Amino acid sequence: MNATCPRCRKQDAAAVHQGREDGVVVWTVYHCPRCAFTWRDSEPAETIDPALRDPDFAVDPDHPEQYRYNIPPAKRHG
Repeated sequence: MNATCPRCRKQDAAAVHQGREDGVVVWTVYHCPRCAFTWRDSEPAETIDPALRDPDFAVDPDHPEQYRYNIPPAKRHG
């Protein structure tokens, strides 16, 4: 089962885990291979519905230059 990523809107995020109760699926965890976002389908609509999600939290992995802050690589001590 695939879904649309709420963060980058890629349409082939994959179901990676299903929570079950008495053998019935009650929630599914999805993972987006494009932007690495992971979410559960039981989260609030404003978190997982791209139409309701705050656009400030959208990501376009094809244009990383538009993001002001990047996390630098970890420094190795030793």
